[in-house]
Amino acid sequence: MKKFLPLILILLVVGACSSEIPGALTMDDAEREAWEIRLVEMRIDRNEKFMDPDQSPLLQADQADFIGLNYYYPDVTLRFVTKFEKADSEETVVLEKRTGKKVEYLRKGSVSFKIDEEIHVLWVYGPVDTTSHGDYLWLPFYDATTGKETYAGGRYLDLEINDDGTVELDFNFAYNPLCDYNTEDYNCTMPPADNTLNFEVTAGEKSFHLEL
Repeated sequence: MKKFLPLILILLVVGACSSEIPGALTMDDAEREAWEIRLVEMRIDRNEKFMDPDQSPLLQADQADFIGLNYYYPDVTLRFVTKFEKADSEETVVLEKRTGKKVEYLRKGSVSFKIDEEIHVLWVYGPVDTTSHGDYLWLPFYDATTGKETYAGGRYLDLEINDDGTVELDFNFAYNPLCDYNTEDYNCTMPPADNTLNFEVTAGEKSFHLEL
């Protein structure tokens, strides 16, 4: 099945009207201020969690010197509100973990967005076992910063479907798998190759071990 995925992506793009696929979300001054406050508050909360020994995923050796995670500056051009294209049939797929183990997910659907008139399509996943793991939408991805300024194992986004069937796709909220901080205790799921963006997503979290 996997070898046919590029064809499926092409059909998705060709079948969609380009004018219906959004570019970056336009915000007025008040909306931008509210968005920036929400982003800053998320980063503060995340840093506080990492500083708390009872919650921190960091190795003990890294906790003493921790002052905060590494982030890009907020980028309004990498925030989209786009339709969630639910899969006709939720297919079970197998993704690899960092150590080579495999794990099953449901391919729930896809999201599309446009930058400089180029359309990009990404798959969205959810857990097979919602009883044990809860029900959520998860978008793992690679981009042209992967392994350079951002974690080599890709980054994640969490999505929620709005009442009108859209999702906020905001790469400023992209975060790292726990393996970036601690490979001893965590074995993270890697994004599928199909979720590779061909441009630099200079938004969201940078690698924890990045030399600044």
